[in-house]
Amino acid sequence: MRRKTGWFVVTGAMAAALLARGGAPALAAEPDAAALQREFLRVSGARLVFDAAELPAGSYHDVMVPLPAERRVAAARIALAEVHKYPAGYLGDMGLGAIGVFAACVSKQGDGFRPYDKALGGYRYYGIWNGKDGIAAAYYGDQQLPLTLHHEIFHHVDGTVAGRGAREHSSDDDARFTLAIAGLEPYPAPLLSAADRAALGKLARGVTLEDAVSDYAAKSPGEDQSETARHLLTELPDALLQVATQPKLAGSQRMLHVMSEYAAALPGGGGPGFAWWVDVALGRSVRGNFEQSARRALARVRAHIEPTPGRFVVWGEEDQRGINWTLRGEVATFGAEARLLGTLARKAAAPEAQVTRAMLERVRLLGRYLGFIGRNWKVSDGTRRAFADALARHFEVLTPELATALRKAAPETLGDVLSDQVLAAPDPGAATLAVLARLAAATTAPRPARDNKYLANVDAEIADKTVRAAIRAVQPATVKLGGGSGVNLSPSGLVLTAGHVPKKLGARLMAVFPDGTQVAVECTKFDARADLAVMTPVTPVKTALPWAPLARRAPVAGTQVVVIGQPGKFTPDGEPTGYQPFHVSTGQVRGYRTDFMGAQALGGLKHDAWTYWGHSGSPLFDHSGAVVGIHNSWDSTTAMRHAVPHQVIVKFLAR
Repeated sequence: MRRKTGWFVVTGAMAAALLARGGAPALAAEPDAAALQREFLRVSGARLVFDAAELPAGSYHDVMVPLPAERRVAAARIALAEVHKYPAGYLGDMGLGAIGVFAACVSKQGDGFRPYDKALGGYRYYGIWNGKDGIAAAYYGDQQLPLTLHHEIFHHVDGTVAGRGAREHSSDDDARFTLAIAGLEPYPAPLLSAADRAALGKLARGVTLEDAVSDYAAKSPGEDQSETARHLLTELPDALLQVATQPKLAGSQRMLHVMSEYAAALPGGGGPGFAWWVDVALGRSVRGNFEQSARRALARVRAHIEPTPGRFVVWGEEDQRGINWTLRGEVATFGAEARLLGTLARKAAAPEAQVTRAMLERVRLLGRYLGFIGRNWKVSDGTRRAFADALARHFEVLTPELATALRKAAPETLGDVLSDQVLAAPDPGAATLAVLARLAAATTAPRPARDNKYLANVDAEIADKTVRAAIRAVQPATVKLGGGSGVNLSPSGLVLTAGHVPKKLGARLMAVFPDGTQVAVECTKFDARADLAVMTPVTPVKTALPWAPLARRAPVAGTQVVVIGQPGKFTPDGEPTGYQPFHVSTGQVRGYRTDFMGAQALGGLKHDAWTYWGHSGSPLFDHSGAVVGIHNSWDSTTAMRHAVPHQVIVKFLAR
């Protein structure tokens, strides 16, 4: 059943109350429109304009009627109050150049939802996004304008990934959205402390979004999400309570998906997350105070998973496949929050020592939590990957040297490695030395240290020290697999490769790691159309294997990649090549085939890193060391290399 809801907007007295509680800085009494426009730019990073000529080039409505001077001040006040709900500079950071507000927006063509205006000779619209960097919005009323602004801003969010326009993202995103609201791949309930729940309850009006926001949401998945976004941002206390307490409702899944898109619009998933929206709803100051935000975020998570020191609670239940989606979702949320804190740290210019301590406290908690789970249950590969991914998000905020040191420890041992003495280190350099000392003093290691002479290939190819450190950390997870290549994604052994390497289910090969470790593996998952296969150990491994994380997002064109694989000792004609194993080559993603999600005989992702016979199954790493593709073919007519794209890999592993 669809449930239509009323409007809740922050205007008038409510806006004044928000400002007084610290949600936004107060302006001088009775500012003119120009002063409000300057403040809008300072807060949002985008311009607020009232003249169509000042909008970025693009397609808008046929007629955009200018606002009279006295209405411009009122419109600017409303727009300014609404953009204070986003992080400082958020709109500009994701490439939105300007928002124009007009008395009316009219087009000669209607879409079946618009009233016809005889005086203006067209159909009245609320707003439009130009598909790139500009928004036009009509100001018909004080309650309508906030809804329109958030609706159109979300269209831009939905077309942006990591700060760059990505219109091709929409189709894949629409599929994820559809699966979520159908309950097939649901988002878990986010963390909400008892104190925040009670505080939100005092502000809530009892509004529940059971299904779609309005009939207009049925027009397309994109409009459905934008309608959901305007509901979320204008009914914030009710919306946050709902997603935390009634996550299974289709309306809740709509809002949780929208929140994930807000976070993903900035690089590193650094957009606003659930914790941000809670702070906004409760009127807490969220701009610029890194230490306060980090302390509050850690306290909220600790209260949820470790209510008594040393005694953890695991929320959720396993489904028929033995997957606890709630647990994985909470761990992923913890990781996404680290990225948001990293963005806040940069904007607030927080002291490096302060940021390091905050991140290490969070890493220690994650390590202890994983250790607790491992002592009481069998930890699935998917759950291990969720923890590894969350840890990687924290490592991104730390110095490369400290992150590299932490990667030397097994994730479940990080709670012991990060002692109080390590956290008390005066700077990142001292913390790095302390971590290395703790590791050296450990009596046991996750696996025996062995010589990896092929790390020299990484050093010879990659000059940038940050990228070199990230690739050195994951190079040990690459494998020689028969006559091809692969990459291990799990400590217990889960080697991903091109399907034509093992050729069929049940095929057995020897996976050889760069340090000489050999593991007999068998093809246990195979998809000829996707040209992907999973190889798992024939017998359980006794020590943890080196592994690499799968990227959270697909790469966009221009993303720099590193390929590590086996060129092959002989040509197809049997001539010696002189090439060595674990060769390192660099390049970039050149784009995607039009049908990139189809059959992968010629991989849907195009790249230009050097490869040769034997590179089939080689991982494409981004510069953080995450897997974004699997090389599988090349086009002899163009010499372009091809790989199975991230999107296909994710769907294959999910199956």
